[in-house]
Amino acid sequence: MIILGIIIILLILLFGVIIKVNRDKLEKNKINEQLAEQERQAEEQRILKQQEQKQKEEEERAREKQEEENAKGIIYLTFDDGPSSDITPQILDILEQKNIKATFFVVHYNEKNAELVKKEVEKGHTVGLHGYSHSYSEVYSSQESCMENFKKIQDQVYQTTGKKSNIIRFLGGSSNTVSKKYSEGIMTELTRRVVEEGYRYFDWNVDSDDAGCAKNKDDVYNNVITGLKENRKNVVLMHDFSNNQKTVDALSAIIDYGLENGYVFRKITEETPMVTHKIYN
Repeated sequence: MIILGIIIILLILLFGVIIKVNRDKLEKNKINEQLAEQERQAEEQRILKQQEQKQKEEEERAREKQEEENAKGIIYLTFDDGPSSDITPQILDILEQKNIKATFFVVHYNEKNAELVKKEVEKGHTVGLHGYSHSYSEVYSSQESCMENFKKIQDQVYQTTGKKSNIIRFLGGSSNTVSKKYSEGIMTELTRRVVEEGYRYFDWNVDSDDAGCAKNKDDVYNNVITGLKENRKNVVLMHDFSNNQKTVDALSAIIDYGLENGYVFRKITEETPMVTHKIYN
C-alpha cells in the first residue's frame, strides 16, 4: 500500500508538472502571438506613414513645380565654409523666419558645431560637401587626395546626420586655376570622375563676393541682386564662415528682393540640374 501511495503521489506530481509545462507553453505562445500582432500592426503603421509621407512629398513637389513655372526664376542660396558658431545660427534664424530653404557646403567641423549641421538637416536644408580640408595644396595634389577629401567630409556628415550627401562643391569651384600649380589638368579629370562615382557638383552663377572685395552688407546685397537673371537657375555663392557678419546683415534684404520680384527660393537636391563653370585646368 505504501508503494502504491508513493506511485500515486508521483503520478499526481508528474501530471502537475505536465499541466504546468503545457500551461506555460500556451502562455508563451499567446505572448508570442501578441508580440507578432503588435509587430504586424507596427509594420502596417510604418508602411502607412511612408505612403503618407511620399504622397505629401509628391504634393509638395507638384506645388513647387507650379510655383517655379510661374516664377521669374529660381534662386538657390548656398553657403560655403561653415558651420561657424557665430554666423551659421544667425543665417538659420533668418531662413526660418523667411521660410526659405538653402544649401550649406560644409567643411570639417568640431563636436560643438556638429549640432548646427544637425539643425541644418532638421530645418529642411541641404547639407553639401565642400571638403574635410580647405588646403588647396593638399586637396589638389592628386585626384586621390581630392576624392578622399570629399569622402572624409561625407563620412563626418553621415555620422552627424545619418544622411549620406552626394552634393559637392570643389574648393575654388571647378573653374579654379590654383589647382594647376599642384596638378596639371586635374580639374578636367576630377569633374568627370566625381560624376562617374555618383556625386553631383555645383558651382555658381551669382557671386556675392563676400569672401573677396565686398566690404559691407550693401556690397553683398548689390552683388547678388545685380547678378540675378530671369528664367534661369541662379546659384548664389555666399559664405557662413566666422565673422562674416556682412552676409548675415544683407541676407534678409536679398530674400525680400527675390520674393518681391517674382523669384522662388529652393535648396539644391540630387534632382537639381548641375550648374557648372567652364574648366580651365
